[in-house]
Amino acid sequence: MVSFNRVILAGNLTRDPELRFTNDGVPVCSFGLAVNRVRSRNEEVDFFDVSAWRELGETIANYKKKGDPILVEGRLQYRTWEAQDGSKRSKVDVVADNIQFLGRPGDSGDGAPAGEGGRRGGRSQGGNRDEVDINEEDFEDIPF
Repeated sequence: MVSFNRVILAGNLTRDPELRFTNDGVPVCSFGLAVNRVRSRNEEVDFFDVSAWRELGETIANYKKKGDPILVEGRLQYRTWEAQDGSKRSKVDVVADNIQFLGRPGDSGDGAPAGEGGRRGGRSQGGNRDEVDINEEDFEDIPF
């Protein structure tokens, strides 16, 4: 039997990311994501709860805020618990394992990836590429 659990969502944060820590000190960031349905005539929106762990979660909490566009890659996770009133509850969440920061239309957003340690790409703070002088003589020893 084949199993595959992968989700890719692009949307806007519905609230400021909330960074918490487990009892063992592991950081986890929780945020909501609003995703517009692409082929919908009524401009319907779907809402997802997303969690990101460790450095990825810390990066999101440090750089993103409510309304910011973001692309999330991850998996669905089904969980159940018992509420304080004794009723059983269940929920499906998205657990992110890669994030792409997206720019707003007309924004000079850099679109730098935040996955794998959550570092932003090699761009200057203003969102423009750093200029690099290239000397073709440096490539003479490349064997192809």
